[in-house]
Amino acid sequence: MLRITRRQSAGRASRVTSLGRTFTRPLTNQFASPDDTIYVLGVGNLGKYVAHSLMKQALGSVTLLFHRPGLKEQWQSAGSQIQCVTDGTPDATSGFGVEVLPPSEPSAVDQAHQKPDEKPIKNLIVATKTYMTTGALERVKGRLGPRSTILFLQNGMGMFGDPLKRLFAILTPQIGTMDEASAKIFRDPSTRPAYWAGICSAGVYSTSPFTIVHAGKGPLLLGPADARPLLHGQDLTSSSNPMAQRLSQGSMLEATILSSGAIKESQLQKLVVNAVINPLTAIFRCKNGQLLDNPTRLTIMGLLIEEIGPIVRTLLPNAPEMFSDQNLLEFVLSVARKTGANTSSMLQDIQAGRRTEIDYINGYVAAQGQALGLPYTRNSAVASLVKEQQVVRDDEVSSRMFPIGNVL
Repeated sequence: MLRITRRQSAGRASRVTSLGRTFTRPLTNQFASPDDTIYVLGVGNLGKYVAHSLMKQALGSVTLLFHRPGLKEQWQSAGSQIQCVTDGTPDATSGFGVEVLPPSEPSAVDQAHQKPDEKPIKNLIVATKTYMTTGALERVKGRLGPRSTILFLQNGMGMFGDPLKRLFAILTPQIGTMDEASAKIFRDPSTRPAYWAGICSAGVYSTSPFTIVHAGKGPLLLGPADARPLLHGQDLTSSSNPMAQRLSQGSMLEATILSSGAIKESQLQKLVVNAVINPLTAIFRCKNGQLLDNPTRLTIMGLLIEEIGPIVRTLLPNAPEMFSDQNLLEFVLSVARKTGANTSSMLQDIQAGRRTEIDYINGYVAAQGQALGLPYTRNSAVASLVKEQQVVRDDEVSSRMFPIGNVL
């Protein structure tokens, strides 16, 4: 049984500390050219937060891509601006470009005669729900090419690092969003955009379609998602990537550019957090911090880590010490303490009657465990309960989830 201990978090000085790692944020002050518009696909919490931050600090042009016509009306009703409330103080930004996406991808003839507002996209941030990613990308794929960069800023896992796992990704529904995009949208590697991954630790929630509350500070980590050979002049380093540079220039986002290996470690560590806190708060219908006040729930957290840890370490050869079961558990507990008053995104989805991202979190973990021949049934159990929107009482855990043995 893993030990449950309490530990205070360290403060942050001139360096950025996130997901148990410390990085130095680059100090740059170069502004992007007008041609390097950043397009934001998905105007949920994170999409609005990043768009607002970029526009607030005058870091070049930003265009919002609306996937349904109704969003245009809501945008106009909101005064064509995004309002971000921090510590009770509202702050609005305007001046965004706006496009309503067509209902389906235009034909080859239409693409040959692109309209002025359908110009190629060089820089795209995808902030949709994971399960909506390929459908959204399908509607702009004709505007993306090998010189484009897509930053996936989402929950769940975006990538596999091994060709055999990529083959498995095509054969299973529980796959990462980047592999799903490659398998369904960008099948030809020679014309595929460069993929970047982003992890945002800021606490953000919406109070209206274009009003967000910035409830907690946290950095944005981003990096090239794959160390594959470069194609058609692609440069996966930050020095020649306009979008990465712009995101790292402003202080609001606290953005840090990582290597391919480091961003994968951060993705996997965030996956562990999401695979424990999100489903359990959804199943018990509780705030993050209420997981820590109950011995039964603490025991379940430890049992999930005991199953997730070996899977993650297999996906990450030569995993550093921070990926030991005990360190992973301590990290998850620290996140639950820091965000104790928060409602997890998965519980918010259930309360709003929306589909959750469980397939890309615990479903992903279970699929990887099954493929690797490692235990995965606990993750399958919590995934099923979340998909069925079941509520479990503490005294029902052993009968409805999985045996827990002696409670801590």
